[in-house]
Amino acid sequence: MKLLVRWGVTLGLAGSVMFAGISGMNNLQAIALPQEQVVKTLQEVPVFTLTNPKGEFVVISRKNESKTISQIGFFISKKDAQGFLDGRLKKENPQLASTIQVRPVSLADYYKLVVENNKKKDSGVVFTLVPAKQQVDSARTILTSSGKQGQQFNGIPLFVPKFKQGNSYLTIPQGNERFIPFYFEKEQAVALLEAFKKAKPQEAANTEIQVVDLYGVIDTLNSSNDPSTSKIFLFPSRESIDFIRSLVPNSPKK
Repeated sequence: MKLLVRWGVTLGLAGSVMFAGISGMNNLQAIALPQEQVVKTLQEVPVFTLTNPKGEFVVISRKNESKTISQIGFFISKKDAQGFLDGRLKKENPQLASTIQVRPVSLADYYKLVVENNKKKDSGVVFTLVPAKQQVDSARTILTSSGKQGQQFNGIPLFVPKFKQGNSYLTIPQGNERFIPFYFEKEQAVALLEAFKKAKPQEAANTEIQVVDLYGVIDTLNSSNDPSTSKIFLFPSRESIDFIRSLVPNSPKK
């Protein structure tokens, strides 16, 4: 099958409301490779946060013993971001919540905010990226069935179709190149495997879905010298793809 081939790559597995201007992932390792390479990989994935009309982030502050911790939330799922707004914020302060909107930013922008925040000493701000619960549950199920401690997984899951033997992954074409898809949804990874199995039924038993943590992938992009890491492609969820398409005007019919 021409659309799907093997590719080897080494991966690291792994309060009250106020506002903040543009000024979880806070424990990322120090950057080793050019940051532009990481940003390029993350650029096409939207995440969703809450802002006021000025574009300032909603900050949830709470006291932890004697220290105040300010948390800015970003969501993999637009529905989860809207649910947080419609649930907790509207319940606690409906007047304020009526002025808040769900705003998309790229995963790359989130990453750059975290990197800049990590440079500040005692900033007191935590940037939190919230995964879709259904996908975390799917990741835990896969890990548990493979003999790993799935219940201890608390990261942002990515699902990677791969071959059981060796360190080889299925790839997909993008333009004139081939890339290794890392999916935010298990269902997308399953669909790719099913297509491969129909085309190569004799290799069906040698395939599986691997669960990796987004933070571990970013650490790998930062630290690995393996050129194959540049072929990692983060595939947005179907919900995010539909959102991106909604922003693009319909092409005129010919």
